[in-house]
Amino acid sequence: MKIWTSEHVFEHPWSTVVNAAWRKYPNPMNGAVTNMDVISQQVDEGVVKSERIIQSQFSIPSWATKLTGFSGTQYSHEYSVIDPSKQTMSLTTRNMNGVSFLKVDERLTYVPHTTDPNKTILKQEAIISVKLPAFADYCEKTFLSVYSSNATKGRSGIEWVIGQFRKEYDELTNKVSSEVHEMGEKMMGAFHKVK
Repeated sequence: MKIWTSEHVFEHPWSTVVNAAWRKYPNPMNGAVTNMDVISQQVDEGVVKSERIIQSQFSIPSWATKLTGFSGTQYSHEYSVIDPSKQTMSLTTRNMNGVSFLKVDERLTYVPHTTDPNKTILKQEAIISVKLPAFADYCEKTFLSVYSSNATKGRSGIEWVIGQFRKEYDELTNKVSSEVHEMGEKMMGAFHKVK
């Protein structure tokens, strides 16, 4: 069993990061996630609880496919809790297939920075267990390396989504400004005709 932990500070408020984290897939930074399906969602006293199935595609060496039968298509179950009043978001994820030889438990927590409300702390933890005789240590280290790389891509994906938010906001602001200006011009034109 191998344990990986990380802490990352986003230079954005909690609400922005959480919105982006919820909408981070698909994104061009991490093409491994190919599909997400919400299987349940409920709001209980302002707390949003959701369950999703995530489909990912990974390149697997042919020897690993022969040894395990795993094709590279991975399904995971994600459970998330978003509490806006406490400003916390937690996600726990576990793989659903391949558990006879590989188990990956992941936990992500997003909270506001303790001293700067314009920043958000992401705490990540993954526990990887491989049940293959003679290959366990090597496979755990390999999967840990892949996980670490994907975690970096995931954080980049959140930044990309935040960039998309800004782009959409700027486009909408420009459109509204243009329409308001155009409407003002028409009103002034109509006013001059009345004179």
